[in-house]
Amino acid sequence: MFDGLVIFFAVLLCVAIIHWVSLRLIKTSKVRAQKIRTIFGYFYGIFFLIFGLVRFFEFDSYKVLYLIQAGIGLLVLILVSTGKFNEEVKE
Repeated sequence: MFDGLVIFFAVLLCVAIIHWVSLRLIKTSKVRAQKIRTIFGYFYGIFFLIFGLVRFFEFDSYKVLYLIQAGIGLLVLILVSTGKFNEEVKE
């Protein structure tokens, strides 16, 4: 019971921190928000690509799902690097 409460409050704290950060990001300029989205896109793509490949080589079952995960990561990285991930900012 105690372990469940610890996990619950840890998740609640993480959600509160994410909410606080997102409220602060709403007030930023469009150029800075685009830079933050680009950094997030690279992080997201690398995260999906690495974990998809690690899980592909580590586990024996569901290899197709891990290749799809790695493919999504690669696709996000390509979209971010070509500039199609963010909308154009005219400021």
